Amino acid sequence: MTDADGRRRIAQWLSSPLAREPLHHAVQTAAEHPGDPLAAAAALRRQCPDIEPPQAAAVLEQAHLRRLADERYGLTGDLLLTRDGLEQATRPAVAARRAGILARGGARRVLDLTGGLGLDDIAFSDAGLTVTTIERDPVTAVLLAHNCPAARVIEADATEPKLLATLLADLGPDDVVFVDPARRDPAGPRDALSGRARPERDPGKWSPPWPFVLDVPHGRIVAKVAPGFSPPADWHAEWTSVDRTLVECTVYSWAAFDAQRRAVLLTRGLLTVLNAEPGALPLAIAARPAAWLHEPDPAVVRAGAISALATLDSDITLFDADSSWLTGNVPSSTPALRSFYLVEELVGSTRQQRRQLADRGVRRATVKSRDVDVQPRGVLRDLGLAEGPEHVLVLTRRAGRVVTLLAEPAAARSD
Repeated sequence: MTDADGRRRIAQWLSSPLAREPLHHAVQTAAEHPGDPLAAAAALRRQCPDIEPPQAAAVLEQAHLRRLADERYGLTGDLLLTRDGLEQATRPAVAARRAGILARGGARRVLDLTGGLGLDDIAFSDAGLTVTTIERDPVTAVLLAHNCPAARVIEADATEPKLLATLLADLGPDDVVFVDPARRDPAGPRDALSGRARPERDPGKWSPPWPFVLDVPHGRIVAKVAPGFSPPADWHAEWTSVDRTLVECTVYSWAAFDAQRRAVLLTRGLLTVLNAEPGALPLAIAARPAAWLHEPDPAVVRAGAISALATLDSDITLFDADSSWLTGNVPSSTPALRSFYLVEELVGSTRQQRRQLADRGVRRATVKSRDVDVQPRGVLRDLGLAEGPEHVLVLTRRAGRVVTLLAEPAAARSD
């Protein structure tokens, strides 16, 4: 039996009723022995003496992945996961919102060309859509069928022309083709510290590649892509952040919503949508910095929707034409902005700036340098600081030069 056959056999066992009790015990023992896999394995063998060693290893791996899925994405339940599949998983709230857009837009069916672990397919099914999903990896296809039993799962390569043509023929004009190209090669190089597969930044090398997506002969294509992706000019796009972390960009080949570009912010369960209006007047530039600095949510910056922030906070102005920061007289209450009290601008040489920080008793800080090409750790090292949340060093631009601003988070200010 080949290694691939063995992995598929384990996946089939995991998805069967025979694995239910061992999975339950694995989750329990992993929780009772955090950080001690040997003790967890020994406890599992005592509770389930009849399972084979590969099966024991598999359920303990599932327990570990379920804990990660819960911590990172709030995923719960009896999902079967893989490490690489989890890296590209869609958060439930994001998937549910996207599925709702498609259902409200008239879709009845979704053809998913890149099924993966099926988290998007679960959302599509929950929204009342009929799902056909394709997955080329035999092991992942087994897990997908377990995770989303309502979907029709086809184990195949979606780029196979005859298969694709046959499946597209079943779609109506309002139905949707969904694709989430793999941007991490499980067999490729991995990060030395995290062990994660390194992301592929060239869309032409995604799986399937972006040119293939563009050539799919259907009127409604939805693609989940990397946040740094530049969408085609005639496609609609929205950048989504969850609690100020930019998680993805979704592009639509048709006018799925009014704005060509928009930012979607999910902050502590609250939804904020900001449209980037091409004809909107830009925010005014401050004559001088006010008492507070405001950092826009990264989805707002990426969508080009900074001007729309004026609809949420009338006090704000741009720090500078070449800066992504804003300034105002009071801390902002909108979730689209994070506010910092401006303590002072650091001036002079690095040595002089170190003295200014020492005089204020600043020993730890976080560097924010979106507008300036520097290495934050290098900045901290040069200034003799450790990394910490007590203070913020903002490196941005004003009047054609780089400025370094010392600030404090709004929560640290009692006044």
